Amino acid sequence: MKKEKPRKSIRRRVLAVLLCVSIAALLATDLLWLGSLFVVRNRVASDSSDLGETAYSVSVDTVTSLGEQNYIVTAENRAQTIDAILERYLGYVADFAFYAHRLLESPEEYVMKEVLPPHVSNAYHFVLQLCYADENADREALAPEVGLLANAVHIWQPVMESANSQIGSIYLSTESGFMINYDERSDLTPEIFDYFEKEWYTVPRDTGEVILTDAYEDAFGRGLMVTCAAPFYNVDQSFAGVMCIDILINDLGNVLSDVDIGDGSYVYLVDGAGKVILSPDGFTEAAESLTEEERSGGGLASHIMTGKSGGEYGGIDGSMFFAYSPIKSANWMVVFQIPSHLLTDPSTNAAKAIGEKTEATVGSIHKTILTALLLNLGALVIVYIAIAAASRIFSKQLTEPLLELGEDVAVISGGDLAHRAEICDIGEIGDLARSFNDMAESLDGYIRDLTAVTAERERIGAELGVAKHIQASMLPCIFPAFPDRDEFDIYATMTPAKEVGGDFYDFFMVDKTHLAIVMADVSGKGVPAALFMVIGKTLIKDHTEPDEDLGEVFGEVNNLLCKSNSEGLFITAFEGVLDLVTGEFRFVNAGHEMPFISKSGGEFKPYKIKPGFVLAGMEDMKYKSGSIILDPGDRIFQYTDGVTEATDKDNRLYGMERLEAVLSKNSTKPPEEILKAVKEDIDRFVGEAEQFDDITMLALEFKKKMEGTP
Repeated sequence: MKKEKPRKSIRRRVLAVLLCVSIAALLATDLLWLGSLFVVRNRVASDSSDLGETAYSVSVDTVTSLGEQNYIVTAENRAQTIDAILERYLGYVADFAFYAHRLLESPEEYVMKEVLPPHVSNAYHFVLQLCYADENADREALAPEVGLLANAVHIWQPVMESANSQIGSIYLSTESGFMINYDERSDLTPEIFDYFEKEWYTVPRDTGEVILTDAYEDAFGRGLMVTCAAPFYNVDQSFAGVMCIDILINDLGNVLSDVDIGDGSYVYLVDGAGKVILSPDGFTEAAESLTEEERSGGGLASHIMTGKSGGEYGGIDGSMFFAYSPIKSANWMVVFQIPSHLLTDPSTNAAKAIGEKTEATVGSIHKTILTALLLNLGALVIVYIAIAAASRIFSKQLTEPLLELGEDVAVISGGDLAHRAEICDIGEIGDLARSFNDMAESLDGYIRDLTAVTAERERIGAELGVAKHIQASMLPCIFPAFPDRDEFDIYATMTPAKEVGGDFYDFFMVDKTHLAIVMADVSGKGVPAALFMVIGKTLIKDHTEPDEDLGEVFGEVNNLLCKSNSEGLFITAFEGVLDLVTGEFRFVNAGHEMPFISKSGGEFKPYKIKPGFVLAGMEDMKYKSGSIILDPGDRIFQYTDGVTEATDKDNRLYGMERLEAVLSKNSTKPPEEILKAVKEDIDRFVGEAEQFDDITMLALEFKKKMEGTP
């Protein structure tokens, strides 16, 4: 029978392991560390020079490349800004042309306006001015058409006021031989002006397209300008004339004037033919640099005129860097011309600093290595002695508390959550014992609290359900809303993102001949937003009167909301009042989305309204109302930003374009079916993504005018 080997205690095993592992690890670490120090000492000197040269090369290339890219990006940003301005004016002139066609289509709906010939007394005042293409024009026969088209001033005026002096004038020229001009320089406008051969007239007339002309010298001495022009047509779709906006290039150049790109640098505009049309003072020398490069065969101008963004070196011996980007709507280019030294100077200074720092670092490393060697020899002796003594003490202190803790843990794991482990004075083991005690106490408390938490959650859920039902019942939700009225049809829905939401809509009869609609969105979500919604809805309805200006209504409501707005909430709101007799639709907008309008069953188009400030944001704000004429068959669609900002799983927005497309596709359907089609399209787009905002929509169809005296 074999003799049983003597059993070793945990303490002896821990002591042996600690001694062996500690001494072996220390020896291995010291040997590797000492070897690494000698290698570093031998390599530092030889690599220092290579490091400096490499740092210089990399810094020059990197800094120069970053500088070039920065100038190119700046050129792109300025080009995009100018492009956006031009696109906005092209959109304006297209809207003007549509309005002119609308005037010719329904002359009975407008009051004739008087337009007088230019007179020097009107200088520096925005007025309508009349001139003729031929001095033999039959002015008496043309008078009705002049008076009708002069109504275009209603949509010219807000555009001119918001143009920041970029617009020289707005005008229309007709095939019948007269021009109506709206600007402040009556002293420059002649009474007879033959425009039939002008580019801005002939191209839209012949092509039917909205155009932006090449830059040209203004005939009235105001400098270089371009013209946005769009044709408009008679009721029988025959050509009637051209609607125009003149844009002063010098004022447009304010976008470039605030660019700071360094001394000796220039920013300028070049047209499609390579001609400089806008440049700063002192540009002559810079222009000569570009010309000399072109004469030398470098082809710099040909690179700039490719219609793409980029950068090229040019000038004498590459002394200039040219960054350029296209303005696509005008076939222009924004060009930055920068002295090359502005790109290379920063990298040269950085490389010099790197070299000096490298030399200082090499010397410091040599001293550090020598000191470390001496300290390490002394530390080895001390550490070897300390390890042996500490390992013996540590093994005893470690094992005894662990054995006791194991016994306590066994009791707790057996289900006695009231039992507590003894806390020893060894930090980590004591912390471990405290953790087990805390765990037992937490489990005990968790079991007690779980039932109460579950019951509270069910109670809150039930109350939120009641709140959601109450909120829904406060909004008009019975359809058809006015079964005894055949002049209009209306439908609205709200889908809250949470149990209760901050969006709201409303519609009500102000009196027998006026229908009011309201669409609004309260900042925030949940119960606070829902309560603020109730206050806002009530105040708007209570203050709406048949003949009161809607801007004043919003002003009164805003002041009342500001006085009781301790939570800092605000409301974006749109209200419109439809006169069922005349078809006039008066409206006011406080920071809300623009509505979509479908004329006579045609495609829905966004109706651009300059929004005012939000409600409850600041006291004593002024709100400007507006109006349009609706015909039978016209439809209005209004909504909150939860529609256009609905987001799919890839974080893409639903957007205005998709909304316009689905509205136009269903434009002939009743309001209820239009809203259903939009909601289904949003659901398809969003898919399984979570809804973060309320989705609220309202559609109104004006079916016929109410019999009565307007």
